[in-house]
Amino acid sequence: MLVRKRGVLRSVVVALCAIGWGALVIGGCSEESRYQVLSFLFEGVPKPGEKPQWQQVTHLARRPPPAKATATPAPVVIAKEKYPFGWLPALLKTVPHDAAGYPDMVAAFKEKKIDPLPGPEQDHVVPKAKKVDEEEITLIPEGKTKCSFSHEIHTTLVTCKSCHPGVFKMKTGEEMSMDAMGDGKFCGFCHGKVAFPITGECVRCHPAMKKKAAKKPPKEKLLEGEVKLTRAKSSDANLSGIPPASFPHLPHRVNYRCYACHNTIFPMKEEGTKPITMQDISAGKYCGVCHNGKIAFSGDDLGSCSRCHP
Repeated sequence: MLVRKRGVLRSVVVALCAIGWGALVIGGCSEESRYQVLSFLFEGVPKPGEKPQWQQVTHLARRPPPAKATATPAPVVIAKEKYPFGWLPALLKTVPHDAAGYPDMVAAFKEKKIDPLPGPEQDHVVPKAKKVDEEEITLIPEGKTKCSFSHEIHTTLVTCKSCHPGVFKMKTGEEMSMDAMGDGKFCGFCHGKVAFPITGECVRCHPAMKKKAAKKPPKEKLLEGEVKLTRAKSSDANLSGIPPASFPHLPHRVNYRCYACHNTIFPMKEEGTKPITMQDISAGKYCGVCHNGKIAFSGDDLGSCSRCHP
């Protein structure tokens, strides 16, 4: 460090000596010699014998800085909500209804009034629809109560595993009755809960019967296929006063086929199923598979609580 300071000091002394020596040389020279030296170093040096003429120095105005390019504001695009308020009642007015006033989803599907997807989009790609079984099973061969079961209608919306073997065993000779269906067994597992009821809708399964006008208006909860979800007794929501969640099947059935959820996300049987928690939904399980803020409104959106907990 000391050596460096000495080097700088030596350079300064040499420069001062050089300037002083140059000044002495110029001062001791003739005017002609001094002119030659100064004109070599500077411009505008007067010749010997000429009086210096002072000229006012004019400063040119500085060039203004280039104008900054203003960024073109991006156009404001207001995203159009896919399901605006009142979309479902408006849609239901356009679909066929049965004699009891319930929407005929099968007829609506055949008439292309609705086009439920086989499953939620993955990276903007809709999954392919599953294979349809066209087998027709005759349950009652003849008479007024003649009845058959269409696999084509059902497998368009549900898969074989949705019914077999949980609801229907994979064997013939199983006895079915209207009383058992009324207790929620066999066809009554869905019909009367999320599909048209088994009472008052006889002609939809027994075409030989005559259509009868509905005596009562359709039930609102059945019309929407509403399912009241049971809550675990240990849930903290019981203490906070949050009402249990309700699941409306109808708006989901309009957009997705049944097998989009059953049995991959939700088992068709309640026995042995685990309780659904908000932590699971936030982690992308159960309802959170779609309700993630991308496909449908997020379960974490506090402004949407009443949409599931009315």
